Amino acid sequence: MIETSPDYLRHVVERLESLGSHPQGFRVAGTSEERQAVDFIAGELRSLGLVNVVEEPVPVDGWRLEEAYVELGDGSRVEAASFGGVPETGAKGVEGELVRVGRGGRKELDRLDVAGKVALVEWQVARLWPYHVGLELGLRGAKAMVLYAPEGGPFYQAPGAIGTFDGIWHADGPPCVTIRREDAPRLDGRARVVLRAPCRPSTGWNVVGELPGRRRGAPTIVAGHHDGWFRAAFDDATGVAVTLELARAFTEAGIRPSRTIAFVSHTAEEYGIAESAYDWCYGAWYQVVAEHREWTTGSPFYLNVEGSGSRGDPFTLDVPPELTGWIRRHCRAAERDGLLPHGWRLDRPTTWTEVWPFLVSGIPAINVSTFTDEFERTGYHTQYDTADTVDFGYLAKLTGLCGRLLLDEPVLDFAPRARELARLGIRPEEPSGDPRRRFTALARGLHGLDAVDAPRYPHEQTAADVEHLEQALEDPAKAERHLARVGINWLCADLSHTAFRIERGRRGRHARRACWGVQGDADPGPDLWRELASLRGEPGARPPGPWLDRSLRRHLVRSRRELERRLDRMAAAAGGRVFPLARPRPADLPVENRG
Repeated sequence: MIETSPDYLRHVVERLESLGSHPQGFRVAGTSEERQAVDFIAGELRSLGLVNVVEEPVPVDGWRLEEAYVELGDGSRVEAASFGGVPETGAKGVEGELVRVGRGGRKELDRLDVAGKVALVEWQVARLWPYHVGLELGLRGAKAMVLYAPEGGPFYQAPGAIGTFDGIWHADGPPCVTIRREDAPRLDGRARVVLRAPCRPSTGWNVVGELPGRRRGAPTIVAGHHDGWFRAAFDDATGVAVTLELARAFTEAGIRPSRTIAFVSHTAEEYGIAESAYDWCYGAWYQVVAEHREWTTGSPFYLNVEGSGSRGDPFTLDVPPELTGWIRRHCRAAERDGLLPHGWRLDRPTTWTEVWPFLVSGIPAINVSTFTDEFERTGYHTQYDTADTVDFGYLAKLTGLCGRLLLDEPVLDFAPRARELARLGIRPEEPSGDPRRRFTALARGLHGLDAVDAPRYPHEQTAADVEHLEQALEDPAKAERHLARVGINWLCADLSHTAFRIERGRRGRHARRACWGVQGDADPGPDLWRELASLRGEPGARPPGPWLDRSLRRHLVRSRRELERRLDRMAAAAGGRVFPLARPRPADLPVENRG
């Protein structure tokens, strides 16, 4: 067992925590604060004796938060933050009459005049994200948007919390700032919104250092991400700290691993590119598809370390089926040895961490963290993410388990995946040949996204869409309910047709700036806005009639054809076909980096 140091882990977290473009923090990809973090991390890797330490450039849209507030009519100011990639107002700000729009769906907005005004929005439900409301407000001429999460909302529920996220913002959206829910009652009359946050093509940096192994070949990889919102001590200075501490502990112990280990710190996990539906995990995606494509077919294992070490919280490991047995054995041993004092649980990999672009590129990969649902609702992406929330003794124990994983090459077990595929009516090839190549085939062909970017088998969303279209045709009395469940058509109730077309148009593998979304091949479903408006009897909508039946049947034919394509592709992957790895397209890169 390696010796891990709580003091060194604290040193790394506190150093990164100290960097920020704003009094509340913020070290975002492509900014001078990120550059300071990169210099520190690369310097640590070199001082620890690692070799081939490089800072790999990543083209990003650098967004730098400098100032954000709302000024009221009496001259007082309400402190604010914002979302990554949101357009700024400039130092003078924008001023207008404040109008409360509730959740900000089109039914609420149809009763109001928001043109030239500042809209105060409540983030009430997770599915209607701020960028959806921002798009609708921008198309209606709003000058600015002020957002808060009311009590019971999906995020920022800790008392006094100010929140942020990647913006996923549309070009048509107005400037937007976020405030505490406790400050919302103060807003009345006229308001001036100030957001100084320049956004321009820039360069972020992935940092890589290597501990040479005894064998040649692609390395085992461990990584965290150094960009972050507010102080970002937990999310994800702790991941960087674990990565550096593993490098320190291995070199101090004189370990020479069987395979070279690459110690990585990623840029642009939180946000990396403007005006994209897939603007997060950008640095990891770029690294694996543009800089190190050889990893996708050769690296035996990728360990992604997200926020870890929160007091009293269990260790969660997001694991694909092929690695479940191997991980269980390690966790049971670690529990016996006292490395998991708060327990552990297994989950499936999600798109919310850098494990996703690595996994779907073909690398056996897991994500580890101590994230909890309670933290996600309360302190996640708020000013409360500080070193005070981290138990560094616990983090040292988790680092010990991570070290064991890196030094033991994974055993791939394809039986759990075969059982899942059998339930879908797909029979994979009999185990033979190179297991690593087989994993790449399965990873590239079987990891997909649903309409809300959650991980699913590639056919699942389309199959559900086919079923709902069929049910709508079979039972016209319930057609509205079924059609609203097709693809992203739940948004039709809250977005105008123009806004819905814009949002739908930037989803899926053919969309502009799809980035890693190309790998997941999301199916947004057909555009059923007109059909739903007709069934709901909305003003100006075409009345139901034979046209509606004909339209739905055309959509059903297309969806069935798409389902067949997806199932054929999955069957080919299960049969061992390795699909090519897509390269970054010009539209996936910031303007100045497209050459």
